[in-house]
Amino acid sequence: SILTDKCAHRVVSQLLVQGFLSLSKVTALAVLAALSLLMYTPSTAVAKETFRMRIQAAVPSGAMSFEMLEAFARRVDVMSEGRLKVQVFGAGAIVPSPQILDSVHRGILEAGFAWPQYWSGKHPATSLFSNTPIWPMAGLDQLTHFAWMYKGGGLELYHELLQNVMGVNVVSVFVTPSGWQPLGWFKVPVENMKQFQRIKYRSPPGLAGEIFKEAGVSAVFLPGEEIIPAADRGVIDGAEWINPVEDIAFGFHQTFKRYYLASIHQFIDVGEIVINRGFWNKLPKDLQEIVRTAAMATIVDTFANDIVRNAETIKTLREKHGITVSPTPSDVHAGLMQAAGRVLERRSREDAFFKKVVDSQRNFALTVAPWWGEVLRIYFSLSENAVIRPQASK
Repeated sequence: SILTDKCAHRVVSQLLVQGFLSLSKVTALAVLAALSLLMYTPSTAVAKETFRMRIQAAVPSGAMSFEMLEAFARRVDVMSEGRLKVQVFGAGAIVPSPQILDSVHRGILEAGFAWPQYWSGKHPATSLFSNTPIWPMAGLDQLTHFAWMYKGGGLELYHELLQNVMGVNVVSVFVTPSGWQPLGWFKVPVENMKQFQRIKYRSPPGLAGEIFKEAGVSAVFLPGEEIIPAADRGVIDGAEWINPVEDIAFGFHQTFKRYYLASIHQFIDVGEIVINRGFWNKLPKDLQEIVRTAAMATIVDTFANDIVRNAETIKTLREKHGITVSPTPSDVHAGLMQAAGRVLERRSREDAFFKKVVDSQRNFALTVAPWWGEVLRIYFSLSENAVIRPQASK
């Protein structure tokens, strides 16, 4: 059992030369079978190479996205039998959140976690892969976004953008969907677009922030860890972050008392792990596939948690913390949709790759919307009649 594969080959060769043919037929067959096991059984003395991948997230350790990353790390550890160890760090632990991509590119970090729109300062098209306004315009949803990413050419376009257009030395693995995001937290009522335009608001970076500004909202981007301090100082009057279960971990409910639900600005959203391409290329093919498979499992896990835990958290916000939870006003949706159309047209004229991605998404929507849009319409109609209206009347 301690022989190496090469040693086993030498033993077999020597035995064959030095008298194997003199053995009886039965003995010869037995020896052949035993020596074959030595030749083809992997040696226990040869240890397989192990790897360590640090992921710094753009969220704090209490966030659900962080929990999902930890679950991803556990999956990788089990599936790889400890050959790939993944360690997850919270926002700002090693580098500031806006520097995650550059740090992964330079190899300071093996990997980082954020959302593609975090890199919009390098190219505006990054936002289209996370919170594109095409899908709400086309009547599609987060599941359809993944269908486009995995079956409609989206992943190929994204890696073309990262590596060929932006020139960053990374590979992307999408891992945590967090779409259907609320408009967010406010100190004052927002009953219509005119009221919204009068306040200072923290928005996401990238396309979403540009759409808010196009709609006349005084919007500014701040990293997650800076939002509450800015609100406490009066720098902003309203803010969005991710969703109820993520927001309560940050303590938004201690600063704001009004919460407005789903908005089209991040109707679709998905977090990614960006991995240094040099590190990625050193991983054996089976470990690369384990990373991809663990990420897909985490996507499903995140969908389930999003639905259940956000619903429970909204109830907690209302009943335990006295937060006024309301739907986002319809004219805010309308104003943002109109602004989104103008932004898409302008950006498509300015940048050929941006237009290439928008055209891909629109063409995919034209194929899928007649079928999937009808499914969503029926589901909404059924739930409206069976659940939403009866509950509202109580």
